[in-house]
Amino acid sequence: MGDCVDREMAKSRGGPGIETEAARQAHYIKWAEIIGIQDPCGHYLGYQRIVAIYTKYVQRGVNYNNKHVLRSATVRGYAVAVNTLFKLRGFAPPADLTDPNNMTSILVNNMLREEDIARQRAPLDNDIFAELRRSAVSSKNCDSANNLLFDFVSLGRYIGPRLSEYAQTTQDKVDYHTYPSGTTVIKAFIADDFNFYDGKRNIVKILDEDSFQQVRSVKITWRIQKNRQNGQAITLAAEVDRPEICPVRSAMRLVLRARRLDQPNDMPLGVYRAKKGKSIYLTGNKIAELLRKAVKSIRPETPSEDLKRYSAHSLRVWACVLLDEAGKSPDYIKKRLRWLGDSFRMYLRDTSAIQSQHVDALREASREVMDLINALPADVIALAISITDGTIDPDMNEYSDEMD
Repeated sequence: MGDCVDREMAKSRGGPGIETEAARQAHYIKWAEIIGIQDPCGHYLGYQRIVAIYTKYVQRGVNYNNKHVLRSATVRGYAVAVNTLFKLRGFAPPADLTDPNNMTSILVNNMLREEDIARQRAPLDNDIFAELRRSAVSSKNCDSANNLLFDFVSLGRYIGPRLSEYAQTTQDKVDYHTYPSGTTVIKAFIADDFNFYDGKRNIVKILDEDSFQQVRSVKITWRIQKNRQNGQAITLAAEVDRPEICPVRSAMRLVLRARRLDQPNDMPLGVYRAKKGKSIYLTGNKIAELLRKAVKSIRPETPSEDLKRYSAHSLRVWACVLLDEAGKSPDYIKKRLRWLGDSFRMYLRDTSAIQSQHVDALREASREVMDLINALPADVIALAISITDGTIDPDMNEYSDEMD
């Protein structure tokens, strides 16, 4: 920001950079007056908020190159440029990136944390999902941790929950968000967040085992979420022909399980019965343990470093990957999985489904090429084969690529 101002002022006076600090400040003031804006710098605390808003716009695509996806390092660079401008004017930097409570610092650090998670977490897949189902069935206890996790995964592959939305930090304590006013709200799903409907869109008021045949959809409301779009609701339709992995039935099982374990409707659904009979909360550590156990069961040779990439966040990554594999648009993915910006792109993976789609997309072009190749004389085809199998090593001279 400061450098841009310098360049524009240098253009206006037809010379190189500004030589002295005094001259620099004078030109800042003069330049601001010429284009009709008030002084963009100041010592008031409100400038922290203004710069944070500016930073948010940069994140959302309102930036020099109109890029909708920026890395945290780039956004940090914008913030540093703003700080430079303020420092040159003799003011304290409004985007103090060393202060964890500074608003701009929070925005940049959240981006960095999300990038780290995206890089470090592997998505689940169908084989892991099937293994989680086998583990749930073999536990012979419908209120076990295995069954609870399977239900969350069956539902989560559609809604991509964040960790705080379905698990707690510790097994015996509920995580709350506290507003500046002092009001607290439970972060995780509670039974009251789910409304179930029959085929005619009537609310199913009585939930029991008989309701499984009646319910056709569920409306899920997020009372609070990271993107601050509180009150957002998403409706899912039942997979009637696949009841074992139906997201609506999974949501029902979550509610019924919590009630069996005497969990009030305004308390978290992620509760299960431990081996000693005590009801405890599902935690991020427990989720990681069960997921890694499933991966190890189906892929025994998985290195320990790769196993560590499976965690509670793998479910959100998988939900994103599934929609991408299905060819859904970015706007659709953002809407259904509750992303405001384009950071979801960091979660996309080079999966086997994407690889197969790539081959299918080029299948017709490949057929046309093969028709042309097959029409070539036999001696030309033999020469091409000898080059590709390494029997001929053409002199490449100096290697260069116009696209470098």
